Amino acid sequence: MRLRFALVLGLVALGGCDVAVPNGLFGCGQPTDCPSGYFCWTSDSRCYDSKEPGCVPKTCEQVIGDFASLGIPIECGSLPDGCDGSIECGGCAEGSVCGANGQNFICGCEENTCANFGAGAECGAVPTRCGGAEQAIFCGSCFGEHACVDNECVCPPGINCDSGCDGGEPTYPCTTNECSPPGGLPDGCGGITHCPTCANDEDCVLSGDLVFQCLGDCTCEAQGVECGNTTICGSPTLCGTCADNGFDGGYHCESGRCICEDQFEYNDSLSNVSLICGEGTGLNCMQDAWGVDLQATLHHSRDIDIYALQVLDSPTPIIAQAFGGLSTRVLSMTYLCPDGFEGLDKCSGSTETIQGIKFCTDEEDVIGIERRCEDGVSSAMGTVLVAVEAKEFRSDCDAYGLNIFATFGSEIPVEF
Repeated sequence: MRLRFALVLGLVALGGCDVAVPNGLFGCGQPTDCPSGYFCWTSDSRCYDSKEPGCVPKTCEQVIGDFASLGIPIECGSLPDGCDGSIECGGCAEGSVCGANGQNFICGCEENTCANFGAGAECGAVPTRCGGAEQAIFCGSCFGEHACVDNECVCPPGINCDSGCDGGEPTYPCTTNECSPPGGLPDGCGGITHCPTCANDEDCVLSGDLVFQCLGDCTCEAQGVECGNTTICGSPTLCGTCADNGFDGGYHCESGRCICEDQFEYNDSLSNVSLICGEGTGLNCMQDAWGVDLQATLHHSRDIDIYALQVLDSPTPIIAQAFGGLSTRVLSMTYLCPDGFEGLDKCSGSTETIQGIKFCTDEEDVIGIERRCEDGVSSAMGTVLVAVEAKEFRSDCDAYGLNIFATFGSEIPVEF
């Protein structure tokens, strides 16, 4: 109350002295919160001495750029202009339509069906893959004496063809199609038939056998598809980006799954390690004292990341430190001499043998070893192996940092 009273007095004093209030000085939630002659802008809830400028609609280039930043390609269609309106962007070449086959904002060739082929196909085969004769849907046979000509049932001259359609209920096309799309299917007698609706929350879709069938839940989620474009229940489907579907930053789409962004994705065994120091990676490990920093992720409870460093053979301590992330980790490290044999001398944790190699292991985020090779040669190269795994996994795509370094004059920061 004192603060509000002081503000009111201040405004009165300013008004009495005819002193201009700087634009944006006061916050507001409604027009009456501003001094006389000032307006409350909804864009930032501040007071200004002029009316708020009108919303400027975005251009197609701006809107398409906004969608592109989310990984959504736009080729055509009506898009929001940022001012509660819409703007028509792009266009499709002759022979293609916008949003064909459920692909919103994408130009494509609309699949043919019996109902939309020409004036409506009553019989015969209709190409469904944009004119491709190798894939077609059968639209049935004509009743009675009718003959199928150009997908239309016609009565040959001199023949009474009406008997097959009088009084009875045509059974085609429901003899070959389990269900029908919303517009129904031609019945061969000049009308449209609606086949029984699907039960158990199933959808009526054009199946791979090119007939309409009742299939299970035809959604990206039900089919286990997390992102990207795919075919579900026979229909092309856009399942969106990882960000669209609730995944945090750090994920990318690969084969319909959102997986961690990690340049060391497949370093999960001693036979497939990530070389981070050595030939092709730079010369930073070709000296007595060196350091390497990297960023990576643990993306499931059994994930293990193994790194290899080809380093100058020198009797200096090596320390590895993990940091950041949510999971508690286990660090393991060893040293192989230039001849390939074990050079692990001292270990700040406990030793264990993994796939025939003795590692120094600790359930902490810092580990240290000393290395010693019986017949080491100063100019020869040894190999450091460092493994990071989750002791307790807490989050998908759990990012961590790893620093590995060797230095003279520094003791390993743990008692042996």
